[in-house]
Amino acid sequence: MSKRTSRTVSVVLAVAVSTAAALATSSVPAAAAPYPGSASIQFPSLEPGVYSSEFKAANANGDSVSEVIVGDLSRGEYIRTFAMLWPVDGRASELTLLPGDVGGSPTGINNARTVVGTSTSPGAGTQGHAVRWSSPSTPSELLPLPGDTAATPAAISDNGTAVGSSRGAASVHAVAWPASGAPVALPPLPGDTESVAVAVNSSGAAVGYSYPAGGIGSERAVVWGPDGTVTALAAPAGYVTSSATRITDSGIIIGTGRPGAPTGADHALVWNAAGAVADLGAGSRARAVNNGGTVVGNLGGQAARWSADGTPLPLAPSTLTSVATGINDQGAIVGYTSDPPPARAQFYAQRWEPDGSVTALPEWASVYPYSTAYFITDSGIVVGELMLRGLAGYGRPEVLRWHP
Repeated sequence: MSKRTSRTVSVVLAVAVSTAAALATSSVPAAAAPYPGSASIQFPSLEPGVYSSEFKAANANGDSVSEVIVGDLSRGEYIRTFAMLWPVDGRASELTLLPGDVGGSPTGINNARTVVGTSTSPGAGTQGHAVRWSSPSTPSELLPLPGDTAATPAAISDNGTAVGSSRGAASVHAVAWPASGAPVALPPLPGDTESVAVAVNSSGAAVGYSYPAGGIGSERAVVWGPDGTVTALAAPAGYVTSSATRITDSGIIIGTGRPGAPTGADHALVWNAAGAVADLGAGSRARAVNNGGTVVGNLGGQAARWSADGTPLPLAPSTLTSVATGINDQGAIVGYTSDPPPARAQFYAQRWEPDGSVTALPEWASVYPYSTAYFITDSGIVVGELMLRGLAGYGRPEVLRWHP
């Protein structure tokens, strides 16, 4: 792993504007603005030549993991991709790859800063190895199930259990890796042959979906208990597909489903701890849920909030398209608004208070006002991305944090 040198986003941008130049004097740019109160904006120190750092996951402390691309893609100069851990109280670290591998990408992090993701072999079309990093320099491979050839972890819990998928030549199987690391099959529902696990809580309960062979389009949402027992999550009457995407430590589950024909509109779904399901409406999407059962996401083109029984809870509307992406256990919400097409990657990070009122999060610099917010801790630390201009005008993200 090469030693990193300090930089700011302004170094990467190399913009010749006075505002950015003034900010370039520090490796941790800061901006004061209503949060409410004041807030500082921080960026990780990265090696020169980084093109982007895309946020992937964060834990309750505000530690985050990102996928970093090195090389000037605007000139076709891709060099490498690596996984990065950015502790809330320290310098960012590149996560060491498995021997012989050339690229890495993280998918989850727990409160002990244990990270899961993939480490990729050289060669086009190669599949990555599933990896658990107990520290930035200590990768260990998470093996696929016997008879399978590859695996991908999706998340890791605070008890050290990671979950994801194990793949064979023509099938996919949900899998759990306890702290010991040995893979354990998470079975599909009776009559199904395939399954995928996508999230896990601190007790080791996992959620995902199950389906018959070749049955994409007929998935059923499921929950696996800590002992691996699979249970179908009830879908509303007439639904042809459903899947679960998140589970809280209190047992609240969110996901999605589709009624009628496979071309019907998606509906967000929420299951309470007793398994009762609520339909959040056509065109809704549930993106996050806190331990109290408050769900956030979007309904149509506006950020939305619901209680665990599906009751809408008002949020201040926006004249722009808006999305809520994260919520803490105090009920503070983050997300972003966006300019309408043909604008690309013109996002504005927002914070909604528990009473539904909204405040724009501070800009890093007026010449680069675009940002997104994805995650908020109970202490108010927000993790998101500065959105720069990339190829064809699309976004080029740089991970950042707002500290209250």
